Amino acid sequence: MKAYHKIFLIILFFAYLISSFQSAFAQNLDDFPAKRDPATNLIAEREKLEIYSKLRDRRCTTMTLAECNCPDAKEMKAYIDALIETGVGKEDIFYKVARKFSPNTILDKQIKAQVEERLIKEAGEKRPQIVLEPASFDFGAVTRKQKSVSKIFKLSNNGNDTLIVKRIKTSCPCTLVALRTDKKKTPYYGTEGSPADWKAEVKPQDSVELEVMLDLLSPHIKNGKAIRDVTVVSNDPLYPEMTVRVEAVVED
Repeated sequence: MKAYHKIFLIILFFAYLISSFQSAFAQNLDDFPAKRDPATNLIAEREKLEIYSKLRDRRCTTMTLAECNCPDAKEMKAYIDALIETGVGKEDIFYKVARKFSPNTILDKQIKAQVEERLIKEAGEKRPQIVLEPASFDFGAVTRKQKSVSKIFKLSNNGNDTLIVKRIKTSCPCTLVALRTDKKKTPYYGTEGSPADWKAEVKPQDSVELEVMLDLLSPHIKNGKAIRDVTVVSNDPLYPEMTVRVEAVVED
């Protein structure tokens, strides 16, 4: 009888071990996410490409975001992908992209108008409004004998609150930018931009001059088409970062 009793206890022990193992295994399976249906993946990829096609990198004027693979475009795509992964809807994705990068990144006019309306409502009636005119300028054919060429852009505040220009910088060492306010002109700034503690104020309905100079003797200028950007960072809640572009065809 004692032998049978021992066998019975052993059987109960192994039954307990098997039951515990099955329970733990089932619990661990719950910790693993279910495999996504390939069809669902395909739909998500199509939605992503559709969103990309309605956007562009803020520095690119020739391609949609779907076509562009420059560093800025990759940054935007990574941001959008993260929003999609967390379940953010299309409407909110365009809104968040506009807030982070600029409403000018939106190519679809209807979507852009809706986003701007939302941003204006959030900003309130009292706000600065930056305007840069023209948005770009083409010097045409230039020669190195000219040494440099420059263009004055009009920077206006069309809002009803003081515009604070926080930073100005260029995209290439061959390009310099300066700001003239009340007959006072700042030093020329390049790719490092204006100092961290620098700022310039533009009163409502007032304007200043933004001078952009292209140094034709710079080693960063090669023969052929040259396209350079100047970025202006301000406290405009809709367009905190604006860009003007200059271009030229450089010859000896």
